[in-house]
Amino acid sequence: MRVSDYMSASVITIAPDTEFHLALDLMRQRNIHHLPVVREGRIEGIVGERDLLVAGAHFGRANVPVSDIMKSPVICISDRASLAGAARMLLEKRIGGLPVVNARKELVGIITETDIFKVMAGMARPRKAAPRAAKPGKKARAATARRKPARRGAAGPTRRRAAKK
Repeated sequence: MRVSDYMSASVITIAPDTEFHLALDLMRQRNIHHLPVVREGRIEGIVGERDLLVAGAHFGRANVPVSDIMKSPVICISDRASLAGAARMLLEKRIGGLPVVNARKELVGIITETDIFKVMAGMARPRKAAPRAAKPGKKARAATARRKPARRGAAGPTRRRAAKK
């Protein structure tokens, strides 16, 4: 089981200059607990709901950007990593969510402890993977649906009734 099979692929992100109250409002509206902080497609940090609540206690209603609160550098995981590896990393680092990056270090998802709990409880199914291209030199198998053989009298009872009359 890979991280890419169970991560949330539609990641909500914020810019570093986003005021922390707006980030907290966004989390509450979307019912999420982690927000990656991204600038020009690169992940710069991450803020958790707890970080923003603590910031609210310290800064009150002041306009403080999330860049002053975010955790950086960010602990990320590869989309090709195992789910067990992600679980170990979450436990070892004592964090609740891991941004998922591809080979080009682009943010492609996020995996949280809740996602892993759902897998363990049998409440999550793997995402459908994109079809892979056939390797050169090998024949690609055509996916064909099995069809039921046609039966005699397949037209149904209406044709039979019409023939009896």
